[in-house]
Amino acid sequence: MPVSKPSPLSVSLGGAAKVFYALVVTSLLLVWFNQQSIRLYCQQKYHEGCDIPGLSQSPAWRFGAQLNQALENARVAFVGSFAGAADLSLVAEAEAAADPVPASLPPVAAVPTPEPPPLSAAHSSASHATAPPQLPVQSQQVTVAPVLSAPPEVEPALSAPLMASLAAGDEVFFVGDSLMQGVAPHMANTLRKRYNVKSLNLSKQSTGLAYPSFFNWPKTVESTLASNPNIRLMVIFLGPNDPWDMPVAKGKPFLRFKTADWETAYRQRINSILDAAQAHNVQVIWVGPPNMEKTKLSTAMAYLSGLYQQQIAQYHQHYVSANEMLGYRSDEFSYYRTSAEGKKVKTRVDDGIHFTTTGQKLIAERVISLISFPSQQLTEH
Repeated sequence: MPVSKPSPLSVSLGGAAKVFYALVVTSLLLVWFNQQSIRLYCQQKYHEGCDIPGLSQSPAWRFGAQLNQALENARVAFVGSFAGAADLSLVAEAEAAADPVPASLPPVAAVPTPEPPPLSAAHSSASHATAPPQLPVQSQQVTVAPVLSAPPEVEPALSAPLMASLAAGDEVFFVGDSLMQGVAPHMANTLRKRYNVKSLNLSKQSTGLAYPSFFNWPKTVESTLASNPNIRLMVIFLGPNDPWDMPVAKGKPFLRFKTADWETAYRQRINSILDAAQAHNVQVIWVGPPNMEKTKLSTAMAYLSGLYQQQIAQYHQHYVSANEMLGYRSDEFSYYRTSAEGKKVKTRVDDGIHFTTTGQKLIAERVISLISFPSQQLTEH
């Protein structure tokens, strides 16, 4: 009896099913292996968790993230065994290609460091039972203020220094997001050429204090200062990546932006950076973010600037707002600034957030003007 042969159609469908099955399995394996990266992307992009209910707590599912991290640790160790101990100060040499900052930028009046008014007792309530995240820096804590609907007016701190001071051999450390990424190379180039001062730039785009699982600035600051004793000044410039609900622990609800718990956790992260600076005898210049084109983001920047300003004052460090560098008054925004010669120059790019090269140099030169250098360090004007 003759045996029937499978039809070409059934063979084709069977092959397609195998390909589809292979694609599904491969996709699931990629998600399983890269689940941590996907989770962090969701937090950064949508400001909420993307964990799959039930599955995310499974030991078998979590093993994928653990395996990914173990392989990454092995890769870092393997590369490190060849690279040896890296001299982080060499980062400044890579910035030498930037144009030097002109010394003839329009002058801006200095703003004294403020001192906050007396704070009331810290807010506590059973409705805020979620504990703030554990911070990497263990140091004395500064009492935090209750939630504020708007940054209060603060008085000048009489004991705060008006300028940072550097001596021969001292180095500068740049901390921040894409705002600092634009400003730091100009500062580094000027510090090196004009004052023979080395610097370390670790600024990284899309970072801030709200998502330490993506990039942990308090931990990075502590480890960097501990391994670089020549750093005597830290310049910080961040903020636009932070005005969102933020996670505190895996599986826990996100803290809502501007709530008492959110503000307490955020102040603690500011304090952890300032604690590290204090422990290592490092001065701080914290640059507050400027007004933004979009009203909602600009209002959030004003709120965050109030937190930075208050915490900086408590540590007797130096705060300066980018608004006064750009010539903004109150909550106004402009893409241009009028120079001392009456010429309008564009300082902001079209996204209404970042700076043009002129704006970057303007901010860089203003921050450098807050630093005093020994006269023998001056190498060029």
